[in-house]
Parts: sequence; structure tokens; C-alpha cells
Amino acid sequence: MLIETPYWKGKSVNSFFSTSLKVLLPLGILGLGAGGLLYLVKTKPVIEPEIIEERIWIVAAMPAEVTDQSLDLELFGSLVAARDVELRSLVGGEVIEVGENFNEGSILEKGDLLVAVDPFEFQARLDENRAGLIEAKSRLEELIATQKSEQAALARDREILEREVSNVARSQSLSKRGNISTKALDDAKSSLSRQRQTVELRDAQLGILNARIGQQKAVIERLDVGVRRAERDLNNTRLVAPFKGYVAEVSAEFGKNIDARDKVARLIDADQLEARFLLSDSQYGLLVADAAGIIGRPVTVIWQSGTTGLSFVGKVTRLSSEISSTTGGVEVYAVLESNKNINLLRPGAFVDIILSGNRYGDVVKLPEYSVFDDNTVYIVKEGRLVPREVEVIARNGGELFVRGDIVSGDMVVTSRFPEIGPNLKVEVR
Repeated sequence: MLIETPYWKGKSVNSFFSTSLKVLLPLGILGLGAGGLLYLVKTKPVIEPEIIEERIWIVAAMPAEVTDQSLDLELFGSLVAARDVELRSLVGGEVIEVGENFNEGSILEKGDLLVAVDPFEFQARLDENRAGLIEAKSRLEELIATQKSEQAALARDREILEREVSNVARSQSLSKRGNISTKALDDAKSSLSRQRQTVELRDAQLGILNARIGQQKAVIERLDVGVRRAERDLNNTRLVAPFKGYVAEVSAEFGKNIDARDKVARLIDADQLEARFLLSDSQYGLLVADAAGIIGRPVTVIWQSGTTGLSFVGKVTRLSSEISSTTGGVEVYAVLESNKNINLLRPGAFVDIILSGNRYGDVVKLPEYSVFDDNTVYIVKEGRLVPREVEVIARNGGELFVRGDIVSGDMVVTSRFPEIGPNLKVEVR
């Protein structure tokens, strides 16, 4: 037997289930999401926090040394000869002899022969002048002998004149007393007059003779000059080296005719070489301001020949007379002292020069790049940078002399990098 359910009761059950589904479904979804989130939270990996270590900077450093130091200037220059002369023939003629070492590049000692000119004409001229001089001297001796004779004759004539004067005076006295005739008095006066004329003529002749002697002496002096000139010309037929030097630009040879003043060779002093170098305006001012000045400062000259460097010492002897308009500096010359290697040098060689600079007390020498902002250096203390204030006393190219809050032994940083600053942790290498 079938039992029929009422219609209104079936409709209510369906509505209940529909409503429950609408409520429970979202709640179930939310529950599943919450459970998944909780699972993810429980199962996520744990990341430990990273500890950042302080950076250690690698720097270079040098120990400071507080001491009295000289600011030596490192310069460049060239060698020049203290004497560089052109030797010219003083007489003309045929070259009949040349020196053994008269070759390009050879070294001649003082007095060594360069060339000899044929001396025949010069010897003949000297002989002629000497003969003329001997003749003139003989003529002078003759005139002097005549002068002595005339002087003796004049002395005798003057004695006779004195007697004639006495005779006239005596005759006048006798004539007044009537002891002699008038004619005898006149004869005495005539004799006196003749004697006076004789003395006057003798005196005039002696004067002429003295003048001739003076003329003859002048002739002798002129001939003596001719002899000395001829002797000099004869000596000049042999051209010798006036000092030890290198031979260059040889232009005379055996058998060649040369004229007076013709160039024979150039001689460059081998014993006195000078180093020529330039001081900038600032370097010149730095040295001039010092009490020691520039003249007399010691220099060291280094000539690099291949792999060998030769060192020489010298002293500053002179400065150029004006400031160079092209370089704006002052040229300085230093004479090198002779040593066993001086003959290896040649003028024109480029050399390194170390000029002794001013001396400063209680300073530290540092490279320019170790000073920051012109007044700060960094020292390494217990592995960290500590700034120290300094004063720049002098500059020389890339070097500085400083004074300040720094003592011997402090490790001064010589590295530069943008991040440098106080308290940085560093390691010195």
C-alpha cells in the first residue's frame, strides 16, 4: 500500500538543503584556504640573517722620517765645452807638415802640432830685418863716437875762448896805460870774435849730430819691431794646440796652400766641460731666496751610456745674463771636475742633473699624492686611518717637504682612492 507524501512537505526539504549548501560551501572554501595558508606558514624555509662584515681597504704606506733634509732638484741638461774655438792660420803658405794626431775626433795635448806652413819666406824676411838692424846699430855707434869727438873739441874750443876773453881784457887794460898799440888790441878782439864763431859752429854741429843720433835710434826701434814681427810670423808657421781638446771640422791637409785667417780646425776643450740646464721661475726663486744663493752649489751629473751610467760632480759657476723668453727660465752652467772618465764625455750629450737644493730642518719628505687638500695626511694606527694636519714647506716636482702633527715612524698612506677618510679599516701592503 502506497503512502503519499504531501506536496508542501517535499518542497520544504529541498529548500533547506539548497540554503545549507549556499552557506556551507563558502565556509568550506574559506576553511580550506586558511588550512593551506597555515600549512605554508608552518612549512616555509627559515632564512638566517646575513652578517655584513666591515670592508678592509688595501693601501700602500711609507714610514715617516723627521730629519734635516736637502731638497735636491732633479733636472735634465746637456754638456757644453767651456772652450770651443776655431783655430785659424796666422800666416799663409803651403802646408808642409801636419800633426800625428791631427785627425777628426782625435785628442790633442796642449802644444801638439796641427799644421806647419813653409817657413822659407818668413825666415828670409827675419834675416833681412836682423841685418838691417845690425847695420842701423853700427851707424848709431858711429854717430855716438863722432858725438864724443865733437864734445871733446867743443870743450877745447871753449877753453880757448876763455883765454881769448882774458887776453882781450888784458889788452884793453894795457892799451889804457899805453903799453900796447891799438892794432894789438884790435887783433886780440878779432881773435876773440873768431873763437866765438868757432864755438858756436861747433855747438850747432853737435846739436845736428844729437838729432841724427835720435833719428838713428828711432830707425833701430822700427827695425827692431820688424824683427820681432818677422820672428812672430816665423813662429806662427807652426800652429799648435793652445789647450788639450778634441779635433773637429778639419779643413787643412798636407800640401794644401792656405791663406792667413783660413780655418784649419775646431778645437773643443777636453778638460773643462760644463753642464747646461734650465731652472724654472719657481725653482730659481726658491734657490735665490736661500742665503746660500745659486753660485757654488754642488751638482751631480749622470750620463747614461747604454746600460752604464757614469757619474760626475761639479759646481755651479755662472748663470745666463737674461731669462729665456721661450722657456721662461734661467740657464745655469756648472763646471765638471776632472776624473778618469772625463775623456769619455762629449759636448752635446744629454745628462741627468741633481742640483743640491735648500736645506730644511725637522721635515718629512713625502710624495705629492700622499697629501690631501694640501694640508692632510693619513697615518695607519692600529689598522685604521687617522688624519694628521701638516704644512707644506717646499715642493719639488712630485716631492713635498712637510712639517706638522707627524713623528718619525708613523706609517703615512701613499695610496689615493675616493673613499679615503678617517677611521677606515686598512691593511698595509
